[in-house]
Amino acid sequence: MKKAYVFIANGFEEVEAITPIDYLRRANIETVVVGVGTRQVKSPRNVTIICDTELNEVLEKTDETLLVVLPGGLDNSKSLGESEAVENFVKAVHKNGGIIAAICAAPVLTLGKWGMLDGKKFTCYPGMGEDLATKPLQGERVVRDGNIITGCGAGAAEEFSFALIEAVSGKTALQELKKSIVAR
Repeated sequence: MKKAYVFIANGFEEVEAITPIDYLRRANIETVVVGVGTRQVKSPRNVTIICDTELNEVLEKTDETLLVVLPGGLDNSKSLGESEAVENFVKAVHKNGGIIAAICAAPVLTLGKWGMLDGKKFTCYPGMGEDLATKPLQGERVVRDGNIITGCGAGAAEEFSFALIEAVSGKTALQELKKSIVAR
């Protein structure tokens, strides 16, 4: 079974990490939380997560990857963007047809830095991304362009997560999840 991998490092944004993890798992999508730099990561508000695994344990698993999620948080996004191993993993999954998703600062500091947003429609945290060759769609909460899904920030984490589920499992699975959690 193909898996979703959520990459987080110290400085991750809680809502942008936990909402996709929770909703993907509720939708019966096998989801693995990957610590980058360490297995135990801490958010800016001192929320600590013990990840399922570390980056070096998944590097050879690009063929079994359906989805990669890159949550925001400035320090988290910078750490992910500076990791050559994360970049190589994400690019390999994308090349294999996998879905790549990033929210808040992560679209700019990871995908944008790696040239993956060139010519793509995307959104990100307001005011970011103006230095990229392709400018973000300001005011958009969630944008999908092919196999790249982006979100604007913590307030859009639920919509972002819904877009991931629909992309991976379809509208019926999304509607079932929404009903089970009493979503709007």
